[in-house]
Amino acid sequence: MASNEITILYDFATSHSPILSGVDNLAITPSGEVLVAEDNGDMQIIVLSPDNQVIPLLQIVGHDRSEITGPAFDPNYQRLYFSSQRGSGARSETGITYEVSLN
Repeated sequence: MASNEITILYDFATSHSPILSGVDNLAITPSGEVLVAEDNGDMQIIVLSPDNQVIPLLQIVGHDRSEITGPAFDPNYQRLYFSSQRGSGARSETGITYEVSLN
């Protein structure tokens, strides 16, 4: 039965692992894990597991003026796609899209 209740999965102020500071985009795995991409912060994608663990999945370095955008899976959930909105370098104006194979 559906519920109208909202549950907080992560709160930076009360988390035992406050590593995710700029929550922006989400993607959900078939097993119920929530992938959270940071808007600024440490340029990470974090996994929030169904048992409330906060697990760093990946981090982009050298993209200080960017943000991670658009995490999404292919239809078979074998590849994760995401982008660095502005790429790397102080004057970068071009984003970069990544593909990560999960098998």
